[in-house]
Amino acid sequence: MWQTNSMIYTRNYTDVLKASLLRLALPVLLLFAACDNEDDLIVLPEEPAQEEQVLITDQSNVTLVNTGDVVVGGEDSDDYAFAMTSTVMTDEGRVLETTLNCCAMAGIAFDYEENKTDSTRAPEGVTLINRGNITIHTKALVERYKDQIQTPDDTQRPYTYFRILAMYVGKNSTVINEGAINVYFDHDPDITSTIYVMGLVGGEGSTLINNGEIHFYGTGSVATRMRGMATFGSNISAFNNSIMTAEIDMCEDARMITTGGSNSNVINDGEMRMRLPGKVLCMTRYGDSNLINNNLIDLTSVDMPEGYESIVTDEDHIICGLYEPLQASRTGMPSLLNRGTINVRIEGTQRSEPLMQGYGMFCDLMAAGGEKLEVNVVNDGTINISQSGPIHFNMAEAGFVARQTAAKGACTIKLGRWCTTLRDFATTHDLFLAKGINMNYSGGELQLVSADDYVPGTAYSVAPEALVYDAGGGNFRYEYVGYDALRITSSDVSYDVAWDRTNHTVSLNSK
Repeated sequence: MWQTNSMIYTRNYTDVLKASLLRLALPVLLLFAACDNEDDLIVLPEEPAQEEQVLITDQSNVTLVNTGDVVVGGEDSDDYAFAMTSTVMTDEGRVLETTLNCCAMAGIAFDYEENKTDSTRAPEGVTLINRGNITIHTKALVERYKDQIQTPDDTQRPYTYFRILAMYVGKNSTVINEGAINVYFDHDPDITSTIYVMGLVGGEGSTLINNGEIHFYGTGSVATRMRGMATFGSNISAFNNSIMTAEIDMCEDARMITTGGSNSNVINDGEMRMRLPGKVLCMTRYGDSNLINNNLIDLTSVDMPEGYESIVTDEDHIICGLYEPLQASRTGMPSLLNRGTINVRIEGTQRSEPLMQGYGMFCDLMAAGGEKLEVNVVNDGTINISQSGPIHFNMAEAGFVARQTAAKGACTIKLGRWCTTLRDFATTHDLFLAKGINMNYSGGELQLVSADDYVPGTAYSVAPEALVYDAGGGNFRYEYVGYDALRITSSDVSYDVAWDRTNHTVSLNSK
């Protein structure tokens, strides 16, 4: 149901009319059914009509709560499609895009004559709470509007892509999911237009909280995109306290929580699991914001189905837990912080993209000016990486890579506390991996854990070149400072660290 200052719109006019007629007719039918003759006439009280829930409003400072079952894209759904101009973040920076959209719950104003949002009446201070079920299907809606959405072969169509927003608000608002949001990418897999679904979306100064479940399923298509929570505003708080999952056969770009503004908090206290192809950035920040994992991130990269080719560009074949793009326009850098567990896997085959790369944390130098930003990386938890198949992929607990457009630059990294399993770093190349780096070890602490098969006393290299693998082959900068100030300790109280500073080797010895 839509609520405006002048009237209320229901999601399905036909169903509401049928329900109203039934409520009028039911007492009369029951009255005659209960009478054997005129003397036995009994008048039954009419049950009170149940109110339709208001799910979309253009009024500020109101609260909307869903406790029922809402379906977007169902066969009988009467979904309102509207145009919206949005600011989005691309590799080239922020750009404006005009999209065709539908939503389940929202604080939004419409210009009904033009079938678009009315930015002059944008509501603020709206609270949306989902305690029921929101189900989204893409099939029927994509089929209905596909001729209006741009494709790689036809960019003259009016809309850049088609987008469905489960819960959407503007500035200084709150979105809370306490129920279930289930998204099914069940549209034609041969569609080449961008099909985009977002779960919780808020404007500047808003708070997004998932206390329920958010799931993405389906076949998808080559240009499918998904976001669990998303905003491009500043001063945002985005918290996952429960479960978010994605298991999609085809995908271009997938993120569980992404923000594009500054001065925000992005925190995972729950579980986020993703298994899909494409560019997979579980948690991202594009501004000067906190990015913290306190619980579980579990990521698996898989191939596209046979017969379909990924449209992801060469430098974007990435899967990572915490993503940090380094851009010249930014200032101030809170730490990238993992206190929980991050698992990253690449399941490779002969058809896999050799350029695919996977990291627990990833710093992506987008432009040379971004090297002025110093990122402090901290791992107080566990990062596990693994790969399978005939192709070797660049993978590490943390990766620091300059793009070709910034090839003369370097990611400026300050090592904080870093907990990791002692192993032959010089051979595995999977602790830190770099293509363009200036690493500051000063004040850093490498906290070592023994593996189950570790033989006490076995020494491994901890030389700078062993800790940070130079994957650039001499084509990118490789610099470090402060190595003599690095601390190496044992995370296990049953072991002491034996550090040969002359030969740069370390072993763990039983106490």
